[in-house]
Amino acid sequence: MEEDKLILSPSRVKRWVRCKRSYHWRYNQHLVRIRKEVPMTLGSVVGEALADYYREEASIRSQDSLSSSLERSIDRNSLPFLRSAPGSENGKKWEKVVIISRGLLKGYHDWALPKDDFEVQYVEESREVELTSNLSLLAIPDAVVAVDPETCIILEHKVRYRYRPGDFNLDYQSVGSCLVSGAIGTIYNVLEYSKTKYHRTTHIRDKYELDYFRNLFIHIGEDILRTAPEDLYPMPMGRCHCEYFELCNAEQTGLDIEDVIKELYVESVRPKKEIEPEEEGGD
Repeated sequence: MEEDKLILSPSRVKRWVRCKRSYHWRYNQHLVRIRKEVPMTLGSVVGEALADYYREEASIRSQDSLSSSLERSIDRNSLPFLRSAPGSENGKKWEKVVIISRGLLKGYHDWALPKDDFEVQYVEESREVELTSNLSLLAIPDAVVAVDPETCIILEHKVRYRYRPGDFNLDYQSVGSCLVSGAIGTIYNVLEYSKTKYHRTTHIRDKYELDYFRNLFIHIGEDILRTAPEDLYPMPMGRCHCEYFELCNAEQTGLDIEDVIKELYVESVRPKKEIEPEEEGGD
């Protein structure tokens, strides 16, 4: 297999580790699911609002500016038919997203204000670092902040139905963000919407841990480069429900794969988003 320059992303690494056949459909065949309805992503709405909020100067951040950021995010993520069909199934789902988003951010400013003792460096800017001559790593931190003149740290927002301490010990997105930005760890702001609670957890990662993940990304990248597409085996499981489940089953049962692709998928030059949201909670 010809070794070309490979740009890794945390989502790309996670997909390879989780299922190599899913990786094949996404990154080699460039297949994306045809959306027959609009996905209602709570994490996207809240995340965009918080990104706007932290782009503001600290002196002018307020509950009003956060509320305005949320309304802009809601407007960007809603489509005309959702607003015109409030009684439809999609309309009801969207109403729920709006209600939960407003509830989550209603008290966020008052909770975060005394804790935000940092200076925001940049928000949602893609950063890339070279790992080897054949590999680089791309990540988009929610925000990078300075806690003192020499120390940067990632600010990461997570939306969870239920938060459990230790949820983010292995988090490719924030580790990747540390590596591309030179940050030493991550401040997690967790918005728990089952009880409308806020949690802040800080993970400081020492040099040895960051070196470990850097080497892990290199190992996975080299594995990707030397593995031929035909060797990426199908892995449909009883509990597997990824967007390529039907394709894997079609391969195993001898169905016409091209018919499945025509019905359920469309080819894209590149995936819609390199940095995919976490599945749980819609981050």
